[in-house]
Amino acid sequence: MLEQLFHYTTKPSEEQVEQLQNPEKRFHSIEVRPPKHEKIPAVPEEFIKAITELQSKWFGLKNTSPVAAFEIRRNTPDKIRFQFSTSNIRLERKLRTHLTNQMPGIQFEDGERGIPVTQEDTVGGGLLTTGRKDWYPLQNEFKEPPNNSITSALHRHAMRDTKFLIQILFQPVIGKPLRRWYWRRRAYQRIGYLRKEKEKLWGSRNATPREKRQADAIEDKAGTNRFHTSIRFLVIGAEEHTRSRVKELSGGFNTFENPDTGQYLNTKTVKAIRESQIIDFAQAVADRRFKGWSRSFQTSVPELAALVSLPSIQQENIQNAQP
Repeated sequence: MLEQLFHYTTKPSEEQVEQLQNPEKRFHSIEVRPPKHEKIPAVPEEFIKAITELQSKWFGLKNTSPVAAFEIRRNTPDKIRFQFSTSNIRLERKLRTHLTNQMPGIQFEDGERGIPVTQEDTVGGGLLTTGRKDWYPLQNEFKEPPNNSITSALHRHAMRDTKFLIQILFQPVIGKPLRRWYWRRRAYQRIGYLRKEKEKLWGSRNATPREKRQADAIEDKAGTNRFHTSIRFLVIGAEEHTRSRVKELSGGFNTFENPDTGQYLNTKTVKAIRESQIIDFAQAVADRRFKGWSRSFQTSVPELAALVSLPSIQQENIQNAQP
C-alpha cells in the first residue's frame, strides 16, 4: 500500500532537460580509450596516489581538495564511454600524465559534460553504499580489472531501450578534524575488539584467524589516506522497468564483496514522494556534487583504484585506442 505513494521515475520538463544537459558547474571531462593489445593494471594504485591532492583551509577545518569522477556511460547500445571528470584543469593534466604512465597506449578524447536525457525520457536511478561500517574494506585484490563485470553487463544486446550512466565520485578525506578523529577512534575500537580474547558462557576463546585478518585489514585502511566516495547510477528511458534495471546493473558490483571482511555494496533504488526529488538526484549526478543523494562512504587507495579500473575485456561496444 505504501509503495504506491512513491515515485521511481519522472519525465523532466524542457527547462529541467536543459539544466541536466548543461550543468552550471564546469568540470573538465576526458574520455579514455584503453589499449587493446597491452596489459591493463587490474588495480591502478599508483595512478590514484599520483592524482591525490590534499587541500584544506580555515586552519585545516574545511576540505577544499578537488573533486573528481569516473563515469561509465552507455548512451546507445553500440558504444560505451569511460571518462574522468575533474574540477580543475591542473588535475586533468595530472590525470592524463599518470594514466599514460600506467597504461602506455591509452588515448584521450573530449568527454561529455551533462546527462544524455531528452524530454521524452524517463529518469530514475540508484545508489550503492557499504553494507557494513566503512572501516571494513571492500575487495581490492584482483588478477583482472573488476570493472570487467560491470562492462560485460552493458554489452550491446543488453537492455537496448535504456541509457545508463554509472558515476563514482571521489574526494580525499581531510578537514573536519573531529569527524576524522571519531571515525578513526571507532575503527580502532573495532580492531581492539576483534583481536581481544572473547568471553563465552563456558570459558573464553582467542581471536580466530578470520578476526585477526579483519583487524589487520581495518588497521591498514585506517592508517592511510582515504577518499569520500559515492557510487550512483542513472537509468534513462526504462520507464516501468527502472527498478529491475537498477538491480541488474548493480549485480556487476558483486565482485567487490570481500569474503574476509564481510564488506559488500548494498543497492538503494531512488524513490521519492515528489517527482521533483528524482530530478534533484539526477541534477546532483550532472553537477558531480556530494551534497544530497550521495550516501558517501570512505575508501582506501586500493579500494578506489579497483572501483575506477578500466576494463581489459574485448567487447563490440568498447572503443579501444588505435595502434
